[in-house]
Amino acid sequence: MDRPKYALDAIDIRILAELQGNARLSIAELANRVALTATPCARRVRLLEQAGYIRGYVTVLDQRAIGLPVNAFVEVRLLRERQKEVEAFESSVRAYPEVMACWAMSGGYDYLLRVVTADLQAYNRFMRDKLLSLPSVSQVQTGFGLEQILGRTELPLDQLARLA
Repeated sequence: MDRPKYALDAIDIRILAELQGNARLSIAELANRVALTATPCARRVRLLEQAGYIRGYVTVLDQRAIGLPVNAFVEVRLLRERQKEVEAFESSVRAYPEVMACWAMSGGYDYLLRVVTADLQAYNRFMRDKLLSLPSVSQVQTGFGLEQILGRTELPLDQLARLA
């Protein structure tokens, strides 16, 4: 996606930073943190949403607490990279709730998936019944996350300050 057309200023950047840290802030609290009154703050948040800087609001769940401790990082190579096969593969992985992220890649494989499951047996079922049943899949290689050292949801905003 291209950069949105709305030009950010320093207050917008502070709003984005605050919302990344806590999307549940009330408009009143957010306005207080960025030194605005509520009405102009709400207007700016709406403009940031409309311009595409804010795509949505989510709650980040604890993966282990809800019983999905396994993180598999799956490298996928397709038989062919024709448009029809690529579209079919991408459509299929979008429909699999276990697939948390899918990246088209350069290099030795075509896609990198992050797949979460309850245990290794559930991952094996996912591989056998879903991923390997796709006709376009040629080869997969899986690595398992042993321990997450870092997991950020907040993007760095330093480069925006230079633009404002």
